[in-house]
Amino acid sequence: MIIKKLTLCNFGVYAGENMFLFENRKPIVLVGGMNGRGKTTFLEAVLLALYGSNSFAYSESNQKSYAQYLRSFVNRSESDKTCSVELEFEINNEVKENYIVKREWDTVTKITKERISIYKDGIYNEFLTNNWPMFVENILPSALSSFFFFDGEKIAELSVDNTNVQLKNSIRSMLGISVLDVLSNDIMRNLKKTNKKGKDNKNAERVQELREEKEKAIEALATIDAQIEELSHKLVGGRDNLETLHQLYTAKGGDAVDKRQETVKKRATLMADLSGEESRLYELTASELPLLLVKDLIRDIKLQATDEHADMIMKQVTAQLDGLYKEFESEYSGDTKASLDFINYVKAQVNSDQSEPIYELSDQALFQTNNLVESIMKNVDDETRSILVSKKKLEKQIGELDSYLSLDINDKELQEIYNQIKGAEQIIIDYQVKMLELDRQRSAANSKMMTATAEFSKYVESYLSTAELRDSTDRIIKYSNMALNIIEKYIVELQKRKTDVLADTITDCYKKLANKKNLIKKIVMDSETLDIQYLSEDGQEVPKDFLSAGEKQLMVISILWALAICSKKSLPVIIDTPLSRLDSLHRTSLVTNYFPNAGEQTIILSTDSEIDAGYYKLMKANVGDEFTLKYDETTKSTSIKRGYLIGAEI
Repeated sequence: MIIKKLTLCNFGVYAGENMFLFENRKPIVLVGGMNGRGKTTFLEAVLLALYGSNSFAYSESNQKSYAQYLRSFVNRSESDKTCSVELEFEINNEVKENYIVKREWDTVTKITKERISIYKDGIYNEFLTNNWPMFVENILPSALSSFFFFDGEKIAELSVDNTNVQLKNSIRSMLGISVLDVLSNDIMRNLKKTNKKGKDNKNAERVQELREEKEKAIEALATIDAQIEELSHKLVGGRDNLETLHQLYTAKGGDAVDKRQETVKKRATLMADLSGEESRLYELTASELPLLLVKDLIRDIKLQATDEHADMIMKQVTAQLDGLYKEFESEYSGDTKASLDFINYVKAQVNSDQSEPIYELSDQALFQTNNLVESIMKNVDDETRSILVSKKKLEKQIGELDSYLSLDINDKELQEIYNQIKGAEQIIIDYQVKMLELDRQRSAANSKMMTATAEFSKYVESYLSTAELRDSTDRIIKYSNMALNIIEKYIVELQKRKTDVLADTITDCYKKLANKKNLIKKIVMDSETLDIQYLSEDGQEVPKDFLSAGEKQLMVISILWALAICSKKSLPVIIDTPLSRLDSLHRTSLVTNYFPNAGEQTIILSTDSEIDAGYYKLMKANVGDEFTLKYDETTKSTSIKRGYLIGAEI
């Protein structure tokens, strides 16, 4: 099934006639618009066109009647009080078939009556017009529509609900069990009528009593499950409210007040560290540090003193040469004139190179000067630089703490918010206590239900084995009970067979979306309760709380994706606010792995903060038709433009 066109006339924020025409065959359609511009209205229009009063959008609305629901969509800014929605789609079951379904109504009178018209391949079809609900249920059962048309905000709610009844009912519908439930109820009604006619049959009455006890136990369990689900929603709301209050408390300076004493202590520690660094600096200043101001002069002194020391040594050497020459001359019989010439040459060179000494440092003084230049002054320089860096860092930290401590805080307002936080925390505690009590009640109710079911099954088995077919009443009672038992067993076996396939498909879908590939190895589903368990690589259960909020959302999307796959129906997918509450990694995973593969046609209703420039580029290759919802403040209505988010920076 491919949606070809959606025409809205005076519908919601769409004044006059507005048309979405889907012509491109690429899988993704982008409809962009800010909040309140008509994205959710688009989704509701498709559901209304297909299902009318069977639309889950109507059942979830606050309208008391279908007529009120229709009237709520009539655009108030237009003088024309007629409203309509027209959906054209194509089904390809070897042969292409084109369908147009149009619903229109008005608010001219107090009574609102809907008019529906169906066209097949461009020709008005009276049979389909009169029997559309039956026909559309064959194409896309309304119970399965939430797998293909869903709201990202609802996904966020489902992701925090541990026992969502709606999701389990949807799974039962996909498995085909809801049809068997209807059959069981029909047989039950017939059985009750038969039992009324044959009141003298004590065994039959006992069967009926046990059946009613079982049904009451099942109903009691369902009631507790509904209470748990309602309380789960309240817990989510309570936690969201508490988080909002904490954020407000922090924004108003609450953290600064709470941490003031700790901050004062930290400042005192930093001040002590700063004082220590300053003391080290004073000590250096009182010793060698000032010498750094004249380090070039000291280096020159060292060089001059070294030269003077060398000259002094040369003088001492030349002074010894005359004596050594005389000893050499007395002992040597040969000509010594050359040696004398050499000695005179050395003396002349020494005398010509020498200048008047300035410092005349001793060997000890020269050693100390050399040590001062080569070691002490370098170490002092390095240490001083280190102290100055540390001192600057400490002064910056102290300045930040001073700014923190000098905040202008309204203590009265903070106290009021603090009281609200304590109240919100108490509400959550009360909810948690109630949840524990409900869990206890559920455990007891579940045990009672299992006992009642076992007792009923045992008695019925005994009754069926001994009953004689005396008359039609007995036959009806016997075979009705046999049929009900067979249906019950068949449901269990059917669920066992299909839940394994569904669980494997959910596992595959989740692994395509999840960033932590090794956290969950396998997903299994209880064939009776339809509860889902996550298993690690070593086969241990992974508690749901181990998953982040984003991972829980991805899990719900994986379930919906798997349900759509297992339904074996080739249908369009419409997603409103698809990336709600997801971080960048999870958004990227959906954009690259889910959107292009969700179906033949995936219509995404998004704001610029969800599908922004980066995500738009990632999915551009798979995007066909693009639309922007432009809102006019003057007319207070929305019009449709081609292109994704025209005027926005993407």
